[in-house]
Amino acid sequence: MTHKSFKVLSGKYVSTQMLKTLIGGLLSVVSVYALAGTFVYVSNAEDGDISTFVLSPDLKLTSGPRAPAGKLVMPMVASADGRFLYASVRSTPFLVQTYAIDGNTGSLQPKGASPLPDNMVSINLDKTGRWLLSASYSGGTLSVNGVDTQGRISPDPASFFKTGGVRPHSIRVDHANRFVYVPHLGTDEIKTYSFDAATGKLGSESSVSTKLPKEFGPRHFVFSNDGKFFYLLGEMSGNVVVYERKADTGELRQIQTISSMPSGSTLLPGVPRLPAGTPGALDFDDTKVIWCADIQITPNGRVLYTSERTQSNLSRFAIDSATGRLRLLGQTSTEKQPRGFAIDPQGNYLIASGEKSNTISLYALNPTTGDLTLKERAPVGKGANWVQIVQTN
Repeated sequence: MTHKSFKVLSGKYVSTQMLKTLIGGLLSVVSVYALAGTFVYVSNAEDGDISTFVLSPDLKLTSGPRAPAGKLVMPMVASADGRFLYASVRSTPFLVQTYAIDGNTGSLQPKGASPLPDNMVSINLDKTGRWLLSASYSGGTLSVNGVDTQGRISPDPASFFKTGGVRPHSIRVDHANRFVYVPHLGTDEIKTYSFDAATGKLGSESSVSTKLPKEFGPRHFVFSNDGKFFYLLGEMSGNVVVYERKADTGELRQIQTISSMPSGSTLLPGVPRLPAGTPGALDFDDTKVIWCADIQITPNGRVLYTSERTQSNLSRFAIDSATGRLRLLGQTSTEKQPRGFAIDPQGNYLIASGEKSNTISLYALNPTTGDLTLKERAPVGKGANWVQIVQTN
């Protein structure tokens, strides 16, 4: 039997078997590196901690130690360089936890807690990473707090004020770091503020309001990858509104409204929800009304997803890149009461949590069709509601 041999960089010849062993070793190193660099975090509101996972290249989740945070820990955001994770705690005292992310293991190292001036339902970072933007649903306030080079949040806001609207539900800055958008679920409007990245000041006195139909329930939104289009999900209507956005003024011009609900759905338009026992909380049959939550877009800009909590579905839409318009493709059943989900930066997979589920779902994502294929379920804590994916390599 003749054994083939190959000349390697050293100038020596090695057998086929030896070459296979070398390649196998290299692939193993690459796999370990990829494994160590992709991490998943899930905030568990009822347990008051954050589940941590390492994600392997073959889409396997390995759980790590949970990080203590505080009761009603909910929204999270990671720094662009993957060094820090921030989590808003919505129980008193209201605060934001800062964690350093171990780039090898994904474990979270507490860096300290900073007070926030209100109960913040949404947090995000500006494009410089120097400012933490936050919005309070119950307080009707917005805050901007400085972030230092060690990831610590300043306890003294650069901006903090009442919005003049009711129940602001999310906050995010545009691609150019010039305008901040805040949907207000209670007054059915989107408020747009000018943003000064040098000082952290929001232009509260010159905000612009974009009105929506009564009981639309504007909640979460995303931009198209070029920032030209703006996609807004209605919590109570189940509709997605598409806007064309003017980069120089921040103005929004509506071009489409489309339902995210399955064909033949019998769910009725929902109502604003408040925690049980809260003054003004409504008593109703929540099994019969629309209750949408989150919206995400794939990195290639071709597919958009939304979640609906009553029937526990993820809806997917095809995006026309030229016009920004959407076409509903279908639904995927997922974890019970899916409040949050996330897509990885390469657009290869989607991870969804459920507030009434003790697991998360990991799906392989077809970047062309948007189809989701369930690969694995992994255990998490009680009240899982926010998913953050971080890649450090």
